[in-house]
Amino acid sequence: MNQPNNVIDHIARFTSQRDTDLLAFSLLKSVKTMMFSSKSSIISFDNKGNVLSQMIYEGDSCVFKDKLINVEADILESIEHMNSSSTEEYSLKRTAGYASIHLLQHDRKSDQFLVLELPEILTKVQSYVLSGILSIFSNFTSLLVESQTDELTGLANRKTFDSSISNIFTDTITTSKALKDDRRVSIKKQPPENQKYWLAIIDIDHFKKINDTFGHIYGDEILILLAQIIRASFRIDDLKFRFGGEEFVIVMSGLTQDDCNLGLERFRERVESYKFPNVGQVTVSIGAVELKKDVFHITSIDYADQALYFSKNNGRNKLTFFEYLLSSDQAKVSEVKAGDIDFF
Repeated sequence: MNQPNNVIDHIARFTSQRDTDLLAFSLLKSVKTMMFSSKSSIISFDNKGNVLSQMIYEGDSCVFKDKLINVEADILESIEHMNSSSTEEYSLKRTAGYASIHLLQHDRKSDQFLVLELPEILTKVQSYVLSGILSIFSNFTSLLVESQTDELTGLANRKTFDSSISNIFTDTITTSKALKDDRRVSIKKQPPENQKYWLAIIDIDHFKKINDTFGHIYGDEILILLAQIIRASFRIDDLKFRFGGEEFVIVMSGLTQDDCNLGLERFRERVESYKFPNVGQVTVSIGAVELKKDVFHITSIDYADQALYFSKNNGRNKLTFFEYLLSSDQAKVSEVKAGDIDFF
């Protein structure tokens, strides 16, 4: 009875997660323990076969890498073979032991593979148990992603914004509260040096008039097409949200204000020049601000909102930075800092 109970305990543990990083971490910990693996990892690829990220669980910590990723050549070759032969699992004999590789997720945007470093090849019973666990993980991941995604546009929804912003300046995600029986373990991320973040609020100009004139079906089509332009205009690691109605939020990383201005202006011009079916030209107004660690993120939203309304009130179809309003003494500054607010 120990083994079934142990499997149920592990399943209950990782399906208690409501964050995709923590869910993946919990899976890596569970399968490493149950399959007697020395190391477990999840490797993500884009639709061109380039490695996007790697999460590695070894010892008592989980390290997330999205830069300087070094995946062994024999693992990459095995994954290539799996893709070409439409195989969902593969056992690789190595100098010492085996690598067991399993397809976790596949869609038109990306692929994910689980890799287990093992002393011996998996038994039939182990393979059966692992297959069941990965099926549950895949189904639960789909449900989790669905709950965090805006149904119309496919972008992240408003309720995921707070947790995403909270994690931006956090190098370590603590998991001890979620994993009740475990000692404190963490996912260590690799923040680039001198990283900067910019938050931009995008609002469709005269959207109510568009809905009133052409109807909500065409309004929805504009929202869908705008989301596609957003995806095409910003990098894959920039955060993209639909805040509700005609409002979108982008969080851009690693840029100077000039770079951020260039990216946002390029996006604004792309929207302006796009011919929307039946409606024709649609424009957007944008307000942006630098995200800072010691400024509460709700305050940053307010700052970007002030910049957005300046754009709206000064001709629309333009970008304004809160920093410009501040330098020209046209901004209202909050005294609330990130550390001043206690949640309960």
